[in-house]
Amino acid sequence: MGKSFDLNRRDRVIKAVNHEQPDRTPTDFQAVKEIWDGMKKTFRTDSMKDVLDALDIDCAWVDPEVTRPSVERDSEGYIIGWGGSKIRMVSNKYGEYEEIVHYILDGVESKAEVDERLRLPDLNEWNFDKVTENCKLYDDRYLLGGFASSFYYPTLIMSLEEFMINMMEEPELAHYIIKKCFDWHMDYHERLLKAGNGRIDAMQIADDFATQRGLLLSREHFREFFKKPIAEYVALAKSYGATPFLHCCGSSHDLIDEFIDLGIKILDPIQTVAANMEPERLKREFGQDITFHGAGETQNILPNGTEEEVKANAKMLSSVLGKDGGYILTSCHFLQADVPVKNVLAFYDLENRYI
Repeated sequence: MGKSFDLNRRDRVIKAVNHEQPDRTPTDFQAVKEIWDGMKKTFRTDSMKDVLDALDIDCAWVDPEVTRPSVERDSEGYIIGWGGSKIRMVSNKYGEYEEIVHYILDGVESKAEVDERLRLPDLNEWNFDKVTENCKLYDDRYLLGGFASSFYYPTLIMSLEEFMINMMEEPELAHYIIKKCFDWHMDYHERLLKAGNGRIDAMQIADDFATQRGLLLSREHFREFFKKPIAEYVALAKSYGATPFLHCCGSSHDLIDEFIDLGIKILDPIQTVAANMEPERLKREFGQDITFHGAGETQNILPNGTEEEVKANAKMLSSVLGKDGGYILTSCHFLQADVPVKNVLAFYDLENRYI
Protein backbone atom coordinates (compact mmCIF):
# COMPACT_ATOMS: atom_id res chain seq x y z
CA MET A 1 0.00 0.00 0.00
CA GLY A 2 3.06 2.27 0.14
CA LYS A 3 2.58 3.22 3.80
CA SER A 4 5.23 2.95 6.53
CA PHE A 5 4.27 1.43 9.89
CA ASP A 6 6.17 3.16 12.67
CA LEU A 7 4.50 1.47 15.65
CA ASN A 8 4.02 -2.15 16.61
CA ARG A 9 0.47 -3.39 17.08
CA ARG A 10 0.20 -3.08 20.84
CA ASP A 11 1.87 0.33 21.00
CA ARG A 12 -0.43 1.61 18.25
CA VAL A 13 -3.49 0.81 20.38
CA ILE A 14 -1.95 2.16 23.57
CA LYS A 15 -1.19 5.43 21.82
CA ALA A 16 -4.78 5.70 20.59
CA VAL A 17 -6.22 4.87 24.04
CA ASN A 18 -3.99 7.62 25.47
CA HIS A 19 -5.57 10.06 22.97
CA GLU A 20 -2.42 10.50 20.95
CA GLN A 21 -2.38 10.25 17.15
CA PRO A 22 -0.94 6.87 16.12
CA ASP A 23 0.61 6.19 12.71
CA ARG A 24 -2.75 4.73 11.62
CA THR A 25 -6.06 3.85 13.25
CA PRO A 26 -5.71 0.59 15.22
CA THR A 27 -8.11 -2.29 14.62
CA ASP A 28 -9.92 -5.10 16.39
CA PHE A 29 -11.90 -8.06 14.99
CA GLN A 30 -14.92 -9.77 16.57
CA ALA A 31 -17.28 -12.06 14.70
CA VAL A 32 -19.72 -14.95 15.00
CA LYS A 33 -18.55 -18.46 14.12
CA GLU A 34 -19.87 -18.33 10.57
CA ILE A 35 -17.70 -15.29 9.79
CA TRP A 36 -14.63 -16.87 11.37
CA ASP A 37 -15.24 -19.98 9.26
CA GLY A 38 -15.51 -17.87 6.12
CA MET A 39 -12.30 -16.00 6.88
CA LYS A 40 -10.43 -19.24 7.61
CA LYS A 41 -11.61 -20.60 4.27
CA THR A 42 -10.58 -17.40 2.49
CA PHE A 43 -7.07 -17.48 3.97
CA ARG A 44 -6.79 -21.29 3.79
CA THR A 45 -6.07 -21.80 7.46
CA ASP A 46 -7.58 -23.35 10.59
CA SER A 47 -5.91 -20.76 12.83
CA MET A 48 -7.62 -17.67 14.26
CA LYS A 49 -4.19 -16.09 14.63
CA ASP A 50 -3.56 -16.52 10.90
CA VAL A 51 -6.80 -14.65 10.20
CA LEU A 52 -5.79 -11.79 12.49
CA ASP A 53 -2.35 -11.72 10.86
CA ALA A 54 -3.81 -11.70 7.35
CA LEU A 55 -6.12 -8.79 8.19
CA ASP A 56 -3.33 -7.06 10.16
CA ILE A 57 -5.45 -6.69 13.31
CA ASP A 58 -3.89 -4.91 16.28
CA CYS A 59 -5.97 -6.46 19.10
CA ALA A 60 -6.71 -9.99 20.29
CA TRP A 61 -9.13 -11.41 22.85
CA VAL A 62 -7.82 -13.88 25.40
CA ASP A 63 -10.30 -16.07 27.24
CA PRO A 64 -10.17 -19.36 29.14
CA GLU A 65 -11.04 -22.68 27.57
CA VAL A 66 -14.40 -24.16 28.57
CA THR A 67 -13.83 -27.74 29.70
CA ARG A 68 -17.42 -28.71 30.53
CA PRO A 69 -19.59 -30.29 27.81
CA SER A 70 -20.29 -27.66 25.17
CA VAL A 71 -24.00 -28.47 25.22
CA GLU A 72 -25.87 -29.79 28.27
CA ARG A 73 -29.54 -30.62 27.74
CA ASP A 74 -32.43 -31.27 30.09
CA SER A 75 -35.04 -34.05 29.83
CA GLU A 76 -37.07 -31.98 27.33
CA GLY A 77 -34.12 -31.50 25.03
CA TYR A 78 -33.53 -27.84 25.87
CA ILE A 79 -29.99 -26.54 26.29
CA ILE A 80 -29.24 -25.57 29.88
CA GLY A 81 -27.89 -22.03 29.81
CA TRP A 82 -25.97 -19.90 32.30
CA GLY A 83 -27.71 -20.08 35.68
CA GLY A 84 -30.14 -22.79 34.57
CA SER A 85 -32.39 -21.06 32.02
CA LYS A 86 -33.61 -23.17 29.08
CA ILE A 87 -32.41 -22.37 25.57
CA ARG A 88 -33.25 -23.50 22.07
CA MET A 89 -31.29 -22.84 18.87
CA VAL A 90 -33.02 -20.75 16.20
CA SER A 91 -31.78 -20.88 12.62
CA ASN A 92 -32.08 -18.54 9.67
CA LYS A 93 -30.51 -18.76 6.22
CA TYR A 94 -27.24 -17.36 7.53
CA GLY A 95 -26.61 -19.18 10.80
CA GLU A 96 -27.79 -20.17 14.30
CA TYR A 97 -28.61 -18.13 17.39
CA GLU A 98 -29.60 -18.94 20.97
CA GLU A 99 -33.06 -18.04 22.26
CA ILE A 100 -34.14 -18.38 25.90
CA VAL A 101 -37.49 -20.15 26.20
CA HIS A 102 -37.67 -20.37 30.00
CA TYR A 103 -35.97 -18.10 32.54
CA ILE A 104 -34.94 -20.01 35.65
CA LEU A 105 -35.90 -17.18 38.04
CA ASP A 106 -39.20 -16.06 36.51
CA GLY A 107 -41.84 -15.98 39.23
CA VAL A 108 -39.49 -16.01 42.23
CA GLU A 109 -40.64 -13.89 45.15
CA SER A 110 -37.87 -14.34 47.72
CA LYS A 111 -34.12 -14.62 48.15
CA ALA A 112 -34.63 -18.19 49.30
CA GLU A 113 -36.31 -19.07 46.00
CA VAL A 114 -33.41 -17.47 44.11
CA ASP A 115 -30.93 -19.62 46.03
CA GLU A 116 -33.02 -22.74 45.46
CA ARG A 117 -33.39 -22.33 41.70
CA LEU A 118 -30.20 -20.63 40.54
CA ARG A 119 -27.50 -22.92 39.12
CA LEU A 120 -24.33 -20.86 38.90
CA PRO A 121 -21.65 -22.53 36.76
CA ASP A 122 -18.66 -24.13 38.45
CA LEU A 123 -15.61 -21.99 37.68
CA ASN A 124 -13.45 -25.10 37.73
CA GLU A 125 -15.07 -25.91 34.38
CA TRP A 126 -12.93 -23.16 32.82
CA ASN A 127 -9.25 -23.75 32.11
CA PHE A 128 -7.62 -20.40 32.86
CA ASP A 129 -4.19 -21.71 31.85
CA LYS A 130 -5.43 -21.10 28.31
CA VAL A 131 -5.42 -17.37 29.07
CA THR A 132 -1.74 -17.55 29.93
CA GLU A 133 -1.05 -19.44 26.69
CA ASN A 134 -3.00 -16.96 24.59
CA CYS A 135 -1.24 -14.00 26.16
CA LYS A 136 2.02 -15.49 24.91
CA LEU A 137 0.58 -16.41 21.51
CA TYR A 138 -0.71 -12.88 20.90
CA ASP A 139 1.99 -11.02 22.79
CA ASP A 140 2.54 -8.48 19.98
CA ARG A 141 -1.09 -7.34 20.22
CA TYR A 142 -3.21 -5.28 22.59
CA LEU A 143 -4.98 -7.93 24.67
CA LEU A 144 -8.58 -7.77 25.86
CA GLY A 145 -10.64 -10.20 27.88
CA GLY A 146 -13.73 -10.72 29.98
CA PHE A 147 -17.49 -10.10 30.01
CA ALA A 148 -18.21 -8.81 33.53
CA SER A 149 -21.90 -8.01 33.96
CA SER A 150 -24.21 -6.26 36.39
CA PHE A 151 -27.37 -5.94 34.23
CA TYR A 152 -27.09 -8.32 31.28
CA TYR A 153 -26.58 -11.56 33.23
CA PRO A 154 -29.55 -10.98 35.55
CA THR A 155 -31.65 -10.81 32.36
CA LEU A 156 -30.35 -14.24 31.31
CA ILE A 157 -31.95 -15.77 34.40
CA MET A 158 -35.03 -13.58 34.72
CA SER A 159 -36.93 -12.02 31.81
CA LEU A 160 -36.14 -8.36 31.21
CA GLU A 161 -39.72 -7.29 31.91
CA GLU A 162 -39.93 -9.17 35.22
CA PHE A 163 -36.50 -8.03 36.34
CA MET A 164 -37.30 -4.37 35.68
CA ILE A 165 -40.62 -4.70 37.49
CA ASN A 166 -38.69 -6.06 40.46
CA MET A 167 -36.34 -3.07 40.29
CA MET A 168 -39.39 -0.86 40.82
CA GLU A 169 -41.53 -2.98 43.17
CA GLU A 170 -39.08 -5.35 44.88
CA PRO A 171 -35.74 -3.51 44.81
CA GLU A 172 -34.23 -5.65 47.57
CA LEU A 173 -34.84 -8.78 45.51
CA ALA A 174 -33.43 -7.11 42.37
CA HIS A 175 -30.29 -6.09 44.28
CA TYR A 176 -29.92 -9.66 45.53
CA ILE A 177 -30.09 -11.11 42.01
CA ILE A 178 -27.55 -8.55 40.78
CA LYS A 179 -25.25 -9.45 43.67
CA LYS A 180 -25.45 -13.19 42.94
CA CYS A 181 -24.35 -12.57 39.34
CA PHE A 182 -21.81 -9.97 40.39
CA ASP A 183 -20.06 -12.27 42.90
CA TRP A 184 -19.68 -14.99 40.25
CA HIS A 185 -18.26 -12.53 37.74
CA MET A 186 -15.82 -11.03 40.24
CA ASP A 187 -14.43 -14.51 40.92
CA TYR A 188 -14.26 -15.35 37.21
CA HIS A 189 -12.53 -12.10 36.26
CA GLU A 190 -10.03 -12.23 39.11
CA ARG A 191 -8.99 -15.67 37.84
CA LEU A 192 -8.82 -14.29 34.29
CA LEU A 193 -6.63 -11.35 35.26
CA LYS A 194 -4.36 -13.49 37.45
CA ALA A 195 -3.86 -15.89 34.56
CA GLY A 196 -2.89 -12.92 32.40
CA ASN A 197 -0.01 -12.11 34.77
CA GLY A 198 -0.43 -8.39 34.18
CA ARG A 199 -0.41 -8.78 30.39
CA ILE A 200 -4.15 -8.21 29.77
CA ASP A 201 -4.43 -4.62 28.57
CA ALA A 202 -8.20 -4.14 28.90
CA MET A 203 -11.00 -5.92 30.79
CA GLN A 204 -14.50 -5.85 29.34
CA ILE A 205 -17.65 -5.04 31.29
CA ALA A 206 -20.67 -5.98 29.15
CA ASP A 207 -24.06 -4.45 29.93
CA ASP A 208 -26.71 -3.10 27.56
CA PHE A 209 -28.49 -0.17 29.21
CA ALA A 210 -30.10 1.23 26.07
CA THR A 211 -32.35 0.58 23.11
CA GLN A 212 -31.77 2.09 19.68
CA ARG A 213 -33.95 5.06 20.66
CA GLY A 214 -32.83 5.78 24.22
CA LEU A 215 -32.10 4.37 27.65
CA LEU A 216 -33.81 1.25 28.99
CA LEU A 217 -33.81 2.73 32.48
CA SER A 218 -33.48 6.11 34.14
CA ARG A 219 -30.17 7.57 35.24
CA GLU A 220 -31.48 7.35 38.80
CA HIS A 221 -32.01 3.60 38.51
CA PHE A 222 -28.63 3.20 36.84
CA ARG A 223 -27.04 4.88 39.85
CA GLU A 224 -29.13 2.93 42.37
CA PHE A 225 -28.55 -0.55 40.97
CA PHE A 226 -25.51 -0.61 38.70
CA LYS A 227 -23.04 2.14 39.56
CA LYS A 228 -21.56 0.31 42.54
CA PRO A 229 -20.92 -3.06 40.82
CA ILE A 230 -19.42 -1.35 37.77
CA ALA A 231 -17.16 0.70 40.04
CA GLU A 232 -15.95 -2.52 41.66
CA TYR A 233 -15.27 -4.10 38.26
CA VAL A 234 -13.30 -0.98 37.31
CA ALA A 235 -11.27 -1.23 40.51
CA LEU A 236 -10.57 -4.92 39.88
CA ALA A 237 -9.37 -4.24 36.33
CA LYS A 238 -7.11 -1.38 37.42
CA SER A 239 -5.63 -3.46 40.24
CA TYR A 240 -4.15 -5.74 37.56
CA GLY A 241 -3.11 -2.91 35.26
CA ALA A 242 -6.01 -3.45 32.82
CA THR A 243 -7.93 -0.58 31.23
CA PRO A 244 -11.68 -0.64 32.03
CA PHE A 245 -13.66 -1.31 28.83
CA LEU A 246 -17.49 -1.11 28.70
CA HIS A 247 -19.79 -2.64 26.11
CA CYS A 248 -23.20 -0.93 26.02
CA CYS A 249 -25.41 -1.38 22.96
CA GLY A 250 -27.88 1.15 21.60
CA SER A 251 -28.17 4.84 22.37
CA SER A 252 -25.82 5.00 25.35
CA HIS A 253 -25.27 8.75 24.87
CA ASP A 254 -27.10 9.85 28.02
CA LEU A 255 -24.98 7.60 30.24
CA ILE A 256 -21.55 8.25 28.74
CA ASP A 257 -20.76 10.95 31.30
CA GLU A 258 -21.66 8.46 34.05
CA PHE A 259 -19.36 5.87 32.47
CA ILE A 260 -16.51 8.38 32.34
CA ASP A 261 -17.04 9.32 36.01
CA LEU A 262 -16.84 5.60 36.88
CA GLY A 263 -13.43 5.32 35.24
CA ILE A 264 -14.41 3.64 31.96
CA LYS A 265 -11.71 4.39 29.38
CA ILE A 266 -12.95 2.47 26.31
CA LEU A 267 -16.59 2.40 25.14
CA ASP A 268 -17.99 -0.22 22.75
CA PRO A 269 -19.80 -0.85 20.37
CA ILE A 270 -20.78 2.69 19.23
CA GLN A 271 -24.02 1.99 17.40
CA THR A 272 -23.97 5.00 15.08
CA VAL A 273 -27.50 4.49 13.70
CA ALA A 274 -28.95 4.79 17.22
CA ALA A 275 -30.32 8.10 18.51
CA ASN A 276 -27.71 10.71 19.44
CA MET A 277 -24.82 8.40 18.50
CA GLU A 278 -23.51 10.28 15.46
CA PRO A 279 -19.68 9.96 15.28
CA GLU A 280 -19.12 13.72 15.00
CA ARG A 281 -21.27 14.39 18.07
CA LEU A 282 -19.64 11.68 20.18
CA LYS A 283 -16.14 12.85 19.29
CA ARG A 284 -17.01 16.48 20.04
CA GLU A 285 -18.73 15.80 23.37
CA PHE A 286 -16.68 12.93 24.80
CA GLY A 287 -13.64 12.40 22.60
CA GLN A 288 -11.19 13.91 25.08
CA ASP A 289 -12.24 11.55 27.88
CA ILE A 290 -13.01 8.15 26.37
CA THR A 291 -11.80 5.93 23.53
CA PHE A 292 -14.38 4.60 21.09
CA HIS A 293 -14.25 0.95 20.00
CA GLY A 294 -16.50 -0.28 17.19
CA ALA A 295 -18.84 1.86 15.04
CA GLY A 296 -18.52 -0.13 11.79
CA GLU A 297 -22.17 -0.11 10.67
CA THR A 298 -23.55 -3.66 10.92
CA GLN A 299 -27.27 -3.07 10.34
CA ASN A 300 -27.14 -1.82 6.77
CA ILE A 301 -23.73 -1.05 5.30
CA LEU A 302 -21.69 -4.14 6.21
CA PRO A 303 -24.37 -6.75 5.34
CA ASN A 304 -25.94 -4.97 2.36
CA GLY A 305 -23.57 -2.29 1.09
CA THR A 306 -21.13 -2.38 -1.79
CA GLU A 307 -17.42 -2.77 -1.13
CA GLU A 308 -16.94 0.93 -1.84
CA GLU A 309 -19.68 1.88 0.63
CA VAL A 310 -18.05 -0.33 3.27
CA LYS A 311 -14.66 1.27 2.67
CA ALA A 312 -16.19 4.74 2.83
CA ASN A 313 -17.76 3.92 6.21
CA ALA A 314 -14.44 2.71 7.62
CA LYS A 315 -12.53 5.71 6.25
CA MET A 316 -15.07 8.14 7.68
CA LEU A 317 -14.83 6.54 11.11
CA SER A 318 -11.03 6.65 11.03
CA SER A 319 -11.02 10.33 10.10
CA VAL A 320 -13.77 11.43 12.53
CA LEU A 321 -13.40 9.20 15.59
CA GLY A 322 -9.70 8.52 15.01
CA LYS A 323 -8.55 12.14 14.85
CA ASP A 324 -6.04 12.74 17.65
CA GLY A 325 -6.38 9.11 18.73
CA GLY A 326 -9.18 7.78 20.88
CA TYR A 327 -10.53 5.20 18.43
CA ILE A 328 -10.17 1.48 17.62
CA LEU A 329 -11.68 0.57 14.25
CA THR A 330 -13.91 -2.50 14.28
CA SER A 331 -17.51 -3.45 13.64
CA CYS A 332 -20.37 -2.27 15.79
CA HIS A 333 -21.20 -5.59 17.50
CA PHE A 334 -19.75 -8.90 16.32
CA LEU A 335 -19.78 -9.26 12.56
CA GLN A 336 -22.95 -11.26 11.93
CA ALA A 337 -23.39 -14.21 9.61
CA ASP A 338 -25.12 -12.08 6.94
CA VAL A 339 -21.98 -10.03 6.21
CA PRO A 340 -20.29 -11.16 2.94
CA VAL A 341 -16.62 -12.04 3.10
CA LYS A 342 -15.87 -9.41 0.44
CA ASN A 343 -17.26 -6.72 2.76
CA VAL A 344 -15.19 -7.94 5.69
CA LEU A 345 -12.09 -7.65 3.51
CA ALA A 346 -13.19 -4.21 2.27
CA PHE A 347 -13.74 -2.94 5.83
CA TYR A 348 -10.26 -3.99 6.93
CA ASP A 349 -8.43 -2.67 3.86
CA LEU A 350 -5.29 -0.97 5.17
CA GLU A 351 -6.03 2.24 3.28
CA ASN A 352 -9.11 2.79 5.47
CA ARG A 353 -6.92 3.22 8.54
CA TYR A 354 -5.12 6.38 7.45
CA ILE A 355 -6.49 9.83 8.15
